[in-house]
Amino acid sequence: MNLRLDGISFAYPDHQPIFSDLNLSIPLHCWTVLTGDCGVGKTTLAKLIVGLLEPDTGSIRYESDNGIEQSREVGYLFQNPDDQFMHFNIEREVAFNLENRGIYPTIIRQAVQRILHNYGLWSRRENSPHDLSGGEKQKLALADWLVSQPQILILDEPTAFLDIPSRFEMYQNIRKLISDRLSIIWITQDDYEIALADHVIELAGGRPIRLKSNKYCPIE
Repeated sequence: MNLRLDGISFAYPDHQPIFSDLNLSIPLHCWTVLTGDCGVGKTTLAKLIVGLLEPDTGSIRYESDNGIEQSREVGYLFQNPDDQFMHFNIEREVAFNLENRGIYPTIIRQAVQRILHNYGLWSRRENSPHDLSGGEKQKLALADWLVSQPQILILDEPTAFLDIPSRFEMYQNIRKLISDRLSIIWITQDDYEIALADHVIELAGGRPIRLKSNKYCPIE
């Protein structure tokens, strides 16, 4: 299964185009790193994929192995997790996505309790998200999305504010999520994280210019 971008063009108002007729295929159910120098469009591409931005031209779709187009729910973690949090305590923060879907309150309580236990945050559930450590904030940011079971998760330099132990815990969490069939798109310029990934796509001049892979990953 692949995420396909066909003929994508995009420019911010009164700026030169960031992408012009970009064609790209990203394999799913693995860890894909998106890298490149500052300003090449990594975050812009991520926001196009998740739907926070709309391309000027072109299409973004998800193809199954038999070529049938399918819809996918995509989560997006900001570089600074504080930018994601909207509520006064951790329990309300995690429940918010499910409440927006009209899910029955009993199911919400069970789901929130389960995910917070999984990430070691249940005992802190009445605390403000902003009182957590950097590593705990990233766990909460993950829990925010994972409670609603997305198929794809995009992380924008998620270890930028983490110490070394918290970074390695984050890497372990990501590998477990991939083993559970979650697709990861990870934006980074960190050489160690690039080496960890299954697939690496580097952007330059609005184009994919280099690929490293331990599997076959088509780029058109």
